Amino acid sequence: MPMRTGGYPLNFASLTIEPPKDYILGPNDQLDVTVGGLMKDAVAVPMRVQVMANGMIQLPLVGPVKIGDTNLIEAQRRISDAYSNGYLENPQVNLALAEKGSTSVIVLGEVNLPGAHLLPKYQNDVGHALAAAGGLSEDAADEIEIHRHSNGMKQLSCHRLPNVSGVLDVPSEPVGMSPHGHDSQSSLVDPSQILRIPLRVQGQFQLSKNDITLSDGDVIVVPSRKHEVFFVVGKLSTTNTVRFTIGDRERELGVGFVLPRDREIDVVTAVVMAGYIDPIDSPTTATLHRIKPDGTPMLILVDLIEARCNPRATVLVEPGDIIYLNPDAPWYMRRTIDRIFPEILLSPYNFWIRRSIIGTGDI
Repeated sequence: MPMRTGGYPLNFASLTIEPPKDYILGPNDQLDVTVGGLMKDAVAVPMRVQVMANGMIQLPLVGPVKIGDTNLIEAQRRISDAYSNGYLENPQVNLALAEKGSTSVIVLGEVNLPGAHLLPKYQNDVGHALAAAGGLSEDAADEIEIHRHSNGMKQLSCHRLPNVSGVLDVPSEPVGMSPHGHDSQSSLVDPSQILRIPLRVQGQFQLSKNDITLSDGDVIVVPSRKHEVFFVVGKLSTTNTVRFTIGDRERELGVGFVLPRDREIDVVTAVVMAGYIDPIDSPTTATLHRIKPDGTPMLILVDLIEARCNPRATVLVEPGDIIYLNPDAPWYMRRTIDRIFPEILLSPYNFWIRRSIIGTGDI
């Protein structure tokens, strides 16, 4: 019997990178550099400089100094050595980190503050991106998607279509034109650039540092679970339907029911939510129809009576499942007996009952 477990909530600390014990300078870091004696008879004031992509900074007199991939102590020594080389005698250099470099990412979907966010250096990870976006909303699904920005994507060259009348041959490759009739370029989407991270895990689950580290232009998408529904088909009571509500919004979607976020439900619970009546009016067996990841259907037979006592006889419901209540032969027999048996018992007394009520035995 296929079983599904909700697993355990993902430890969100695993979505953050551990910063180094010593801050390492890199591109876009901004520093305040103070050099005593650089200006004669003038008070030394800090100079704001930025580390460039090649790890260099530009300083008065000495020009470029490479301090990338060093800590503040080593960077201060290199600046001091640069000024000692024929410019200043025993220069007094003070160095302070004014602003960390940042990474621009976009967070979309079911978060409280969607949009573009700047993440400081060593905080450019999935965990800090979700925090910057205000955290997950109540309708967030149990996974997040990381769409990587790649400049190495293959491009399709799109050629101008001939301006002729009549029927055009269907192109064998995607083509397109700009509104002005010029050639245009289209980017191919690479599915390998999308990483999906489940927020509920089963067993051992590890993420590498590269998995959770974000670069400029990366996009985090938090899908919605508003349409994570299951369906129940069969003899049901609409008055017994269980609806989940949040505020003034009903969580029932047509004949589908939204899966509760705070717990897993099995087939027995699902049919009860949908309005199961009793073993007489509703069938006691159900068939769960599920589409597997490869697109093939799977049918799971569940005995609702046995499943009440045996957890191995049921299965947990997943989004998109369809549960059919089976009107099998035993159910028809039970329902028929339930309807006919009272008539058989009362038939000898029907004449006297009708005579006493109506006053005659004529039918």
